[in-house]
Amino acid sequence: MSVFDPCQKANKPLWQVGQILVFLLPAFVLAGCAYRFTNRHVKLPAGVHSVAVEAVFDTSQEVLPHEMLWQSLQRAFAADGHWQLVSQSQADALVRAHVRAASVTAVGTNLDNDLNSRGVVKVKDPEAFDGGPPPVPSDFNQMTQAGKFRDQGTLTTVVEVEAWNLSTRQLIARKVYPVTSGFRALHAASGVTTKFNDHLRYEEATREAFLHMSDGIAKDFVRTVFMR
Repeated sequence: MSVFDPCQKANKPLWQVGQILVFLLPAFVLAGCAYRFTNRHVKLPAGVHSVAVEAVFDTSQEVLPHEMLWQSLQRAFAADGHWQLVSQSQADALVRAHVRAASVTAVGTNLDNDLNSRGVVKVKDPEAFDGGPPPVPSDFNQMTQAGKFRDQGTLTTVVEVEAWNLSTRQLIARKVYPVTSGFRALHAASGVTTKFNDHLRYEEATREAFLHMSDGIAKDFVRTVFMR
């Protein structure tokens, strides 16, 4: 009987069929997955084993807790572990950060001084249909509580970070971060605090936003230094 006889194929033992399925199953599983490979890998700069972080240079003319950025950079390099964090006199590399521009802007409209089209502070919404000319949209009270209490803000910064090899005086890495982050403060309208603390709450929210921004910049810069 020929090896190509259909009858012989039909009489194959079940264990042979099972073997075929075992080999085919991974192919079906992998067919449903997507993988992305890059040629990036960890590449340590030659001769550099330690790092120091210089105090942040701030020319933004905005009052910011820039020491948080300094601390975030130190924590990021310490957590990474490829370089030992030491003082500047003992370091092989130096990290420098420069806050070039920054602004903190309140979001919304202060409805305590919300004026209608006639220059009068709004007390209540006008009648929409009173037989006369209809009111214009600006005559109605704004319906955003966030605007009324100015409890939202936007923090925008432009930060440049560099890493220098102190032995060769060569630049290891440089990156500029234009970052915008929104934040929200707890105001007296919540009933939890008084309006005398509103400014303090706003400042605390600004600091939290800058800390979050600093941590993100620091972690990304560490990846920039080591991933080539």
